[in-house]
Amino acid sequence: MTTISGIRQFLGNSRSFMLGAAIGSGMTARAAERAGADFVLALNAGRFRAMGGSSPASVLPIRDSNAFVASFGRSEILRSTRLPVFFGACTFDPRLDLEDFLDKLKRWGFAGVTNFPSVIHLDEHRRTVLESCGLGYAREVELLVKAARRGLMTIAYTRTQFEARRMVEAGVEAISMNFNLNPAETGLSSSSIGLSELAARTRDIARAVHAIDRNVVCLLGGGPITKPEELMDVCRETGTQGFIGGSSLDRVPLEMSVLEMTSGFKTINVLREKVDLLERQLQLNGYRHGIVARSASMNNALDAAKRLATGTNPVLIVGEPGTGKRRVASLVHSLGAHKHRKPVVFPCRPSPGNQNAVALFGLEADKDTRRRISVLETATDTSLIILHVNDLTEEGQQQLADFLETGTFTPVNGVTSNRSEAKVIATCTASAGTADDMLPIGPRLRAAFAGLEIHLPPLRDRLEDLPALVHHFTVETRGDAGTVALAIENSAFLALASHSWPGNVRELRHVVEQLATLPTSVQITADRLQPIIGTKAVSKETAGLSEREWIIEALRRNKLHRGKTALALGLSRKTLYNKIRKLKILN
Repeated sequence: MTTISGIRQFLGNSRSFMLGAAIGSGMTARAAERAGADFVLALNAGRFRAMGGSSPASVLPIRDSNAFVASFGRSEILRSTRLPVFFGACTFDPRLDLEDFLDKLKRWGFAGVTNFPSVIHLDEHRRTVLESCGLGYAREVELLVKAARRGLMTIAYTRTQFEARRMVEAGVEAISMNFNLNPAETGLSSSSIGLSELAARTRDIARAVHAIDRNVVCLLGGGPITKPEELMDVCRETGTQGFIGGSSLDRVPLEMSVLEMTSGFKTINVLREKVDLLERQLQLNGYRHGIVARSASMNNALDAAKRLATGTNPVLIVGEPGTGKRRVASLVHSLGAHKHRKPVVFPCRPSPGNQNAVALFGLEADKDTRRRISVLETATDTSLIILHVNDLTEEGQQQLADFLETGTFTPVNGVTSNRSEAKVIATCTASAGTADDMLPIGPRLRAAFAGLEIHLPPLRDRLEDLPALVHHFTVETRGDAGTVALAIENSAFLALASHSWPGNVRELRHVVEQLATLPTSVQITADRLQPIIGTKAVSKETAGLSEREWIIEALRRNKLHRGKTALALGLSRKTLYNKIRKLKILN
């Protein structure tokens, strides 16, 4: 392992050759460490490559770059490698408070900072616009200067001698000479610069840098280098002291490997069988915990649950009342390292005083009270599921934030810190449309969970799941996996789909429990449903959507796939086809 102090010594040793991996996933971080990389850069470009995109996507306004990097950097990369990790920070956002942002990076455990994506990667017109707004290269210099003051290491992305001089004069420890971003085609690099020109420009910048400070390390960053032999030729000519690889370390070898492996699997049909098995396992993971996910929004939540379940990182599950937060919390535990141990569940209850904090963190003994063991102590080496974390007092939330950042806590009235290895999985109840920065928890606790949230959609936004949820709750109520499905007429199903569901999945479950007690021969109509859901029967005249609009909306949601649309509406394919013809929907 290369320690931070070791890296600093390494940076000052001009005879050493350094290798940095500019990546976007924990898997690549582990592989880079095993292969001998000296440090890791968590960059949005690496994540876009892992998602099937390309490095140039890093400069497009696709996402909030810093929040994006914080999400996978904290949940995957920091927890997957012992190497120093540099945070690829973007300064384009005028709302970014550099001081507060850098404090968070240091608190989260990043060893250094680099200015990526940089204005050097933009075309001349867009760069000019940012420079005129005070969001140009000078702000990137300011970022790295303030990072160095906090003890963070710095690597500066540069493209010209002028930019390199500015960074060196500001005190950066290393520069990365980066002349273009590679596109996504295997084996190809941008045609904007060739290897001979790359060598000449690299040599000129290195000389300009070392004329100011011989201790600054000059690294070559990325394209058009794609092969080790190309790097060797350039380094021989320029004396470059290291290389930061992006596409050349992850995308290019991965694509070649996938091409070869897929071709081999294709001949024996193994790949298809493995994919089918994986899909079945993913479905079962959810169904085993009473979670139905056919809609895209709920599947996104399950994907996040599977990603955040690994490792020791905390998890925050956010949703409206009744969206299934506790079930998802149990799923996260069952997919984690402690799945064979029973989780400890602690429900926070709204109460005056510090009763929740006493239970959660324990109570130190004094002359009047006995010592009370904390829930955190009993949950060490397993998961601690904290329900309704928003009901903790402000002081309790501060204590929990301290534990999430340090792994230690102090009992109420105590002075000695205790350690717990519990994985915290918390739920937070939010009202409709609440943004992340407006969650009903304090800013410290929000920051501790930043990038580690699972957002559960309300039932009104996942109506595709209605038929499967109704059947699932029917099976649960009757206790028979082979039970006959409820005989719900179209008018009743339209009433279910038109209901606002303020109580979400929990409310639907109560409705189905009442319907499941009816004799199986009873047809469930809108009139029969009315007293149960507490609304008037929905008809073509009074519904928010007519039957034609209802079917059109379902077709739109399912991208005109008639089989999926029929399933979502609770109709047979033949019935749906007849209605499409009768209502002249696709004429």
